[in-house]
Amino acid sequence: MFWKKKDKKPLDKPPESALSERDKILAQAKINMAAARAEIGDETLEKIKQALLKKQSSAIEQAKAQIRATDADRVRDHLKYIIREDKGSH
Repeated sequence: MFWKKKDKKPLDKPPESALSERDKILAQAKINMAAARAEIGDETLEKIKQALLKKQSSAIEQAKAQIRATDADRVRDHLKYIIREDKGSH
């Protein structure tokens, strides 16, 4: 049997209008960001940034990050173990 090879088509590029639309959206987003920054003020943004950094460095947030990074099966097994131990102590 013989198979006919299919002609490979080159990847279609998005039309120029789509690229220019994306550029327009990005430009508008930058303008909006600059306006919001001017309205809020750099001092307020710096306070918000420091508060977020402080929250991320808290012990609870660090524990959450470690749990997210750990293998899901391992976390599940450990939680089951803790529950079993807790039920046994009551």
